[in-house]
Amino acid sequence: MRKNNRNTKNFNSNYTTIISSFKPCIILFMIILVATGPIFALNLSVVEIASAQQQLSKENNESVTLENNKNIIKDNKKEVFHTLNSISSSSPEDNDFSSSSPNNKTSNNTMHKIEMVVITLPTGQPAYKMISHVKSNGSPSSSSDMTSISSNNIDLTSKYSKLATIPGPALVFTEGDSVNVNIKDKDGNLITSEEFLASKPGTFLYIDDSKNGENGLFGAVIVNPKNNLTTGLIKGKIQEFPLNKLDKDFIMFMVGSTFWGMEIDNKDNYKQNPLWTNPTLTGVVDQKIRFHILGVGHAGNPTDHQHTFHLHAHRWLDPGTNNIIDVKQIIPGKTHSFIIDVGDGVGPGHWQYHCHVFAHMEAGMMGAFNVVSGDPIVNIPSEAGASPYKNFAAFELTDQPGKWFTNLAGDITNTGTESLAVINKTGSVNFMMSDVSGVHTVSSFVYPKGAMNMPFDEITAYAGGGIVKLDHPGLYVFGCKLHPFMLGAVIADDPSTEGLDLGDEITLINGITVPTSSDLATRLLKAFFTFTATHNWQDYTSSSSSSSSSSSPSSISNPWHVSYPDVDVRITNGTVVNLKDTLESRYGQNMSLDKLKNPDIPGVGEVWIDTQFEKTASKTKPGTASAVNATTWEITKKVALPEINMNNAHNMWSDKDQNLIYATQWFDNKTSIFDRNTGKLVKNIEVGHDPSHVMTSTKSDELMVALHGEQGVALLSPKGESIKKIIPMQFPGQDPSHPHGHWMSADDRYMVTPDEFTGTATIYDMMIDKIAGKVKTGHSPIAVGMTPDGSKSYVADFFDSTVSVVDTANATLIKKISLLENYDPISGNISGPIGFLPIQTPVSPDGQYLVTANTGSGTITIIDTETDELVKDLPCSAGCHGVNFGAKKDGGYYAYVSSSFSNDLVIVDGDPNNDGNPSDAKVAGRISLIGSPETQVDDKVTALHGTGGMGVLPIPIVYNGWVQNLPEEWKSLLTQQQQNPGVQ
Repeated sequence: MRKNNRNTKNFNSNYTTIISSFKPCIILFMIILVATGPIFALNLSVVEIASAQQQLSKENNESVTLENNKNIIKDNKKEVFHTLNSISSSSPEDNDFSSSSPNNKTSNNTMHKIEMVVITLPTGQPAYKMISHVKSNGSPSSSSDMTSISSNNIDLTSKYSKLATIPGPALVFTEGDSVNVNIKDKDGNLITSEEFLASKPGTFLYIDDSKNGENGLFGAVIVNPKNNLTTGLIKGKIQEFPLNKLDKDFIMFMVGSTFWGMEIDNKDNYKQNPLWTNPTLTGVVDQKIRFHILGVGHAGNPTDHQHTFHLHAHRWLDPGTNNIIDVKQIIPGKTHSFIIDVGDGVGPGHWQYHCHVFAHMEAGMMGAFNVVSGDPIVNIPSEAGASPYKNFAAFELTDQPGKWFTNLAGDITNTGTESLAVINKTGSVNFMMSDVSGVHTVSSFVYPKGAMNMPFDEITAYAGGGIVKLDHPGLYVFGCKLHPFMLGAVIADDPSTEGLDLGDEITLINGITVPTSSDLATRLLKAFFTFTATHNWQDYTSSSSSSSSSSSPSSISNPWHVSYPDVDVRITNGTVVNLKDTLESRYGQNMSLDKLKNPDIPGVGEVWIDTQFEKTASKTKPGTASAVNATTWEITKKVALPEINMNNAHNMWSDKDQNLIYATQWFDNKTSIFDRNTGKLVKNIEVGHDPSHVMTSTKSDELMVALHGEQGVALLSPKGESIKKIIPMQFPGQDPSHPHGHWMSADDRYMVTPDEFTGTATIYDMMIDKIAGKVKTGHSPIAVGMTPDGSKSYVADFFDSTVSVVDTANATLIKKISLLENYDPISGNISGPIGFLPIQTPVSPDGQYLVTANTGSGTITIIDTETDELVKDLPCSAGCHGVNFGAKKDGGYYAYVSSSFSNDLVIVDGDPNNDGNPSDAKVAGRISLIGSPETQVDDKVTALHGTGGMGVLPIPIVYNGWVQNLPEEWKSLLTQQQQNPGVQ
């Protein structure tokens, strides 16, 4: 049926987006489930500023240097031209033009008065637009009033584009020019007013000093030498060349994994033409074209944003040297300018330019240089690339819960999700990692069957982005392979058909293809809307006040309502259905949450849960560690560590004395160490990109931290005092492994890592300190469990929904256990226990059974380790994710299960009658993770209370090998069997 409020295919864009959100939802839902466990539509910040200036002495009136002006424009003001402050002190090799005066601090009495405005483009990206540029040949009345010019005004405004552009206007000056720039918002409020003297020739980056800079607020300042000469490789010789004989300037910005360009036509009154993304540059044989290559990114983290510019078939002079090169490293804030003698030695051709970092190139960082025959006196315009003004979507990747892929155009679905966009087929999508502290990938998780340019993937993670053209109508879902709940979806719509196009069939990341009408597809859609809109998460807030009662409180929370867009979508065989009606009829609405209930039998010690999405008052990044008293089931502590802005705490372990908590920061590069009793920070140590899981050696108490964003495991000295080495998890020449949730054997012999990018498990022999073998598993192995004697390892294969059983010592695959064998993905029929998108999967300390948290199905599956058969499933919550075992009082164990998109903790008794048969496993209790007024905190919780449940750490640690090392005060709380779980 057709959507009620949509009269034509091209109805209001908000509703179009809504439908689009629906499509991506399907995939996103699946993807989100996949990972389970992007920020609000871009709003440009406006800072009101008064033009404050220092009083300069009279003798310095004509030498207002950029260094001085850095102090002049200071109070409460943005800095956009701060990189230009380096002009006065830069060396010749930093700024690539020749000059008779290497550091000219004297004004030439030419003044430029410039006004620009910040405009929000249709995609939600911010951009600069030129309002006016007036050049005056005269003297300012004083250095404190550089806006007052005596005579000879020349209006240069017409040479700029009439549009707001990315990159912003290229500002071209001559050495010695004085410059005043005012930037306002669309309402006329002043954002910044800056003045500088163009005292050093070169090309310089100007950029907004917030994340908006990388999202579009950047441009170039070109300062030409006053002698009008530069040096280049002309006709195969290094020689001087007059700048007024240049035919064109190409200004190319390397941003994330995309080139953004501007062309200056020097034969047409220096008119500027925006080239947008990855343009096809055009030159005529024998023309002389100047290239300006600028790096844009996190200047504080240049390693992850560095590029290497390469142009095929041409070479050039590396300025400041006599070196002839064809590739140049570009890092944030740095620039490189050079002259190309077009076609010299090669003639006409279609040549490529690109970033020489392979991961950047495969993410789309490339374009073409088209060299043609013809009259070099006549310029041929270059071909612009995809533009934000037409059929374009822009996503910003962030660390913020639910907004990991933020469509900068905002929530187009009216459901709270900001992770969907709708474009017409043949449109393009750009991704920018401008608000992240770690590394990620942009990978296609779902796409229409047979779509061009798919699959879109990156072999390694980095802080960059990507750009891709979508030619085939249908639903595309992109995500991060490291953090698979990070999702962004795009519907590429065919405007000639009814309903937003989801496509007939979709192909998933593991190669499986299903109809869009299938139960699997719609379950994924339901999951997507749940996971990417925080108000759609399950919330036990209203019942939390009673959750700590010693009795068994019943849930009084509000019904669980998931908002779906009321739009029509086109699915299998061209059928048009209403998305909201379809999802609600299949899966219900306003469902009652499971009741909160304390277990009848207490646990031992306490349970720590990484409430990864919980927000607190003094931090910009989410994440706390929450402690539960396993006797009273009260939330006793919440540790946010605001002094280090702890970022997405993900997994934990403890030292042998159980005094320290080691917490990995999965969206950062650090592992924090805090005192378990006081919650006070002990150390915050940099270990490597995106540390995921941590365990200790049973013999040495050294830490093993999996570096999910890299290629190995960091070995730290006891108590995390220092890093000893990085242990690689692949042989030389193999693709990066990106290990996630590893496990170690009780005898300290083996460490097994799930290698998420390569679909393998690595068996590392700690005794001989080398890889003993690699075992092929299912797609995207994410976590490992191990029997008490270390003989078998169980690997959860996320996208395949299987568990691979591995012979640890022999590094061989024993079998694969399908968690979906009782599920029909087309009809949705379920005939037995199921698990979809499994994550953490530990073996009980006594070795009897395996408990797996399945984020896609919201179930907890139980596998009998004697038969390696799936025997039962139990209800979990939205985004079921983390599992670990703790001791049950007077014998046995509890499995504590956390969920990312809820704020409860499920307590599972896997063997209630202690007969060794897990078929009678049951949910023993369910408690809220929301703090009370009595909860000890180091920062006030402000939002998403108790959510983001991921890593679980019961104290004391009761696994074989670790339990034997416990201090006596902890051992005394355990039974003899619990103290020696390896003895059967």
